[in-house]
Amino acid sequence: MTDNAEDAEPEPGAPRRIAVVPAYNEAPTVEAVLERLYDFVDELVIVDDGSTDDTRAIVRGWVTSRSGAQLLTFDRNQGMSAAYHLAFSRLRDRLALGELDENDLVYTVDADGQHELSSLEALARLTIEEQLDALLARRDLSGYPMHKRFGNGLLSAWASLWAGGRLYDVESGYRIFRLGALADALNYYRGYKYSETVEVAVILHRLGYRVRNDVVVPVPLYRSRTRMVDAVIDLAVIPRAAWRVRGRGRSLAPTRSGH
Repeated sequence: MTDNAEDAEPEPGAPRRIAVVPAYNEAPTVEAVLERLYDFVDELVIVDDGSTDDTRAIVRGWVTSRSGAQLLTFDRNQGMSAAYHLAFSRLRDRLALGELDENDLVYTVDADGQHELSSLEALARLTIEEQLDALLARRDLSGYPMHKRFGNGLLSAWASLWAGGRLYDVESGYRIFRLGALADALNYYRGYKYSETVEVAVILHRLGYRVRNDVVVPVPLYRSRTRMVDAVIDLAVIPRAAWRVRGRGRSLAPTRSGH
């Protein structure tokens, strides 16, 4: 963002770019991530998910001097899925009020520094050029432990089966959504702990939106808080997410308006 984001509107015809960053006990990294991300977007929404360290104080101090940045909070930890649902619901409300456009772009970025932000502009350009409804970046997991790579591959294959389309890294939280598609998917998404990423990927596919999950991006460092129980939850919620969309076939997906 430059100077005052309220005055610096996107160029005519260009989508507004809004980043959503969930944060839970990320005091060592959150400020550096936000500072770097700030120049890529028009708005920045941070959700502090009941952090018990200095994360909230750091973010609150940071947003006070940054126009277009806001902090949403939970008093107790609710899980990443709840943090995303809160932020996405606020954006959907603004879309309904006409403050945002269905073709505006919503980025999701983790606060722990594991997402390579140098890839963001290229991902956004690809999303616009190919008129995608969602670009779910496929992380280069070559530096991850073998059990994590195996688990991700198994989960992605299971999600592909229920989505009706190929997913290579269904757990990726590094994503770009077209707001209209995301708002629609929110009607079918429930989310528990970390399941938001897999649910939304499956739901968007089942609704017939244009989704890519094959663009590989580097991962500067390995971070993972998910446990075996989270993987079991994800395996269970995937078919349930697909089932919730059963009344909406691919041919019924809303047509997108031109950019």
